[in-house]
Amino acid sequence: MRSKVAIVVALLVALLAWLRPAEAAPQLVEAASRGRVTVYAEPGLESTAQQLAEGAEAALTRISADLIDLPVPRAIEVRLVRDSKDLAEVAPNGRGAPAWAIGVAYPDLGIISVAMRRGAQAADAMSTLRHELGHIALGVALGEQAPHWLHEGFAYQHSGEWSWERTETLAGMAWFGGIVPLDELDRSFPAAELPAHRAYAESYDFVGFLSRRGRYDDKADDGDRWPFKKFLTEIGHTGNLDVAAKAAFGKPLRELFEEWRSDLTTRYMLLPIGLLGLLVWIVCAILLALAFWRRRRQNRRRLDQWEAAERAEDAAIAAQVEALTTPPPPPHYVN
Repeated sequence: MRSKVAIVVALLVALLAWLRPAEAAPQLVEAASRGRVTVYAEPGLESTAQQLAEGAEAALTRISADLIDLPVPRAIEVRLVRDSKDLAEVAPNGRGAPAWAIGVAYPDLGIISVAMRRGAQAADAMSTLRHELGHIALGVALGEQAPHWLHEGFAYQHSGEWSWERTETLAGMAWFGGIVPLDELDRSFPAAELPAHRAYAESYDFVGFLSRRGRYDDKADDGDRWPFKKFLTEIGHTGNLDVAAKAAFGKPLRELFEEWRSDLTTRYMLLPIGLLGLLVWIVCAILLALAFWRRRRQNRRRLDQWEAAERAEDAAIAAQVEALTTPPPPPHYVN
């Protein structure tokens, strides 16, 4: 009997879901256009659309500076919505969007979708757009030759994002191990993007390391990003990451990865020492402030005592002067 009731309830729920009208996709209108970028937005978001269009072309110029002698995007369409739940609705050709996404890039189509918030959590639309522009530009420049970790790290380089959770993840990987091997990195990305996931944190930091590294293994040689730019150019020309790494950095990619691993460990192993030094500095600053306040309080008390003593002394002197200047009373005679 219970199983029959459960089946009936399930059928009713399914029927109600089928009868419920689907939410209409947001209606987007052309709101702004600058250079290669055109922004379509929900009504009421025109001001934000203008800001995105104005910042996008400058961001594309900076991104393209890393992609020398490689194809660049010719036209980019940005679709701006209020809430991330609508990203799938405005996706091109029914391509959909991940449920966790706040922005999605479709490099083969030159289309980007950006949301202003995820539920009650507001997002930085310009930072999201810069991240997705990085994906678009690298996709146009390298096509399928760019692995997932390079895509994520490159986009992060140009987004200006920072996450404390990812910093904690990197520190944990340096202290306790758990670094994902390079040949397994692409397969370790989760179905849902997680700020603290090792694959994302590792990709961001490794690509950042490559962008800062000079032609030679010399900490004083930052290379001014030229080796990194050459690395990307060689990938575009040869399609081989190892050949590109040797041409740009003089080492195969695996050796560069091990160099990054050592650098990560050095940076984050020294972090507690730096934090301890900062803590000592803060404690000393507090103690100095307390000592200054105590000394000031003592000085104020001493000044108050001196002032009270001076007032008492002045009063005693005034009394003596009054006694000296006041004539004695006339003698009193008794008859």
